[in-house]
Amino acid sequence: MRARGKGATRLLLGAALALAMLAPAGARAQGIFFWKKKKPEPPPPPAAAAPAAQAPPVTPPNALTPTQQADKDRLIKQAREKGLNRDTTEANAEERAELFKMVLIIDGSDTEARIGFDQAQKDIDAAHARDAASQKSKEDANAAKRDKLRAAETAIDAGDLKTAGMMVDDVLSTSPDDPRALSLKATIADKRKAAATRKKLLIFGAIALAVAVAGVLLVIQLLRAKREHDKQRKADAAARKAILKVVDGVGRGKLIALDKDVFRIGAAMGNKPEEQNDLVLSDSENVISRYHCSIIKKDGGFWLVDSSQNGTSLNDQKLDRGEDHNLDDGDEFVLADVSRIKFLFT
Repeated sequence: MRARGKGATRLLLGAALALAMLAPAGARAQGIFFWKKKKPEPPPPPAAAAPAAQAPPVTPPNALTPTQQADKDRLIKQAREKGLNRDTTEANAEERAELFKMVLIIDGSDTEARIGFDQAQKDIDAAHARDAASQKSKEDANAAKRDKLRAAETAIDAGDLKTAGMMVDDVLSTSPDDPRALSLKATIADKRKAAATRKKLLIFGAIALAVAVAGVLLVIQLLRAKREHDKQRKADAAARKAILKVVDGVGRGKLIALDKDVFRIGAAMGNKPEEQNDLVLSDSENVISRYHCSIIKKDGGFWLVDSSQNGTSLNDQKLDRGEDHNLDDGDEFVLADVSRIKFLFT
């Protein structure tokens, strides 16, 4: 009985071994046997988000191949050259950071690369700060420029071209191509030109007005002087006495004063005053007309007027009938060629 039990046990062990050999490899790996269950592996921990631009993990030393060492040396050389060219721009710092990062990927234990990478990161931050400060400075400058141009426009509207010109010139000293400033400068130039033209016109107008006033005053003075002269001449003429003297021919030797405003000469001897001549001259041939001529006193002077049929001559120039001529001292007039009379002031 004991021998029979041992044989059965061996038979069962052999069967189990055969089944294990026939099972799939995955099943064997997972231990899917009823007598042996494999504990499930715990899930992997969630991967933490890698910080930006972080250096790769340290590579174990003495693990570089010749190719990796050559690449590392080349990258280190390029990074050093980038650091020696005094370029402090963000682009240079980013290139150095990238080169040192590639070195650390090859050899994470390289101290120079890690220090260079950290320094490049600092240079990037410094470049960002400089760019931000530069941008703010530009914005402040643009704001100041806009304020100056607005103030210049206000000054132009107020007519203060001097202040406006100073503000525009200040803007153009830093921004010579600013279109708004150039436009305002042209506007100021046009307004100054127009103001200069108006000033010239005002000056010319003032000069013309002064000349006109002076001319009017001169004319007034001349008219006043003429009136005074005429007045004096009339006074002098009124004070002077004139006479007529028959120097030849009919009535020779007669002398008569011109004491009337209208002095008539002729052959008529009327009974009525209006028909009488003041100087009566008659000839046998009756060539002297009844009312041959007259001497009219006006404006301080004496005027000879012919009204005859046979004519009157003054200083040997025959007068037209009805025409009047001013008499000067010593003038001689002839009646019908038969009587010569001289006009004289006393």
